[in-house]
Amino acid sequence: MRMGMRAMDKPEAIVLERIDDIGVCRIVGQYTMSAGIELIRACIAQAYEQRISKLMVVITETSGYEVPSLAMRMAMVREWADAARGFVRPAIVCRREFIDPGKFGITMAANFGMKTEAFDTEDEALGWLQAL
Repeated sequence: MRMGMRAMDKPEAIVLERIDDIGVCRIVGQYTMSAGIELIRACIAQAYEQRISKLMVVITETSGYEVPSLAMRMAMVREWADAARGFVRPAIVCRREFIDPGKFGITMAANFGMKTEAFDTEDEALGWLQAL
């Protein structure tokens, strides 16, 4: 079942859908790193408000920012973990070059109380979320 829901006052940027018990947030467009981090935080916060524990955030159609440094990864997952409140478990779908092979951000997210993972395909992300 798919239902479109507006995630914030920029409907062209974010749409929160449902695939069974999984929320899907698709972000498209050009953003600075800080704006992109905030949009993902807003998706996670909305999922929490709607009591959606499994969330797929798709950012493969975004641009305007560089691959984040380790310090930036730590800062962004801290913001996202605060929004997730130990409840939302986001799967981030991004281009392969944005996924740290050492999984630093994933490890830091766990330290902040958020279970998350990064994928380069939606199928992999959905599989991970369905297995939770």
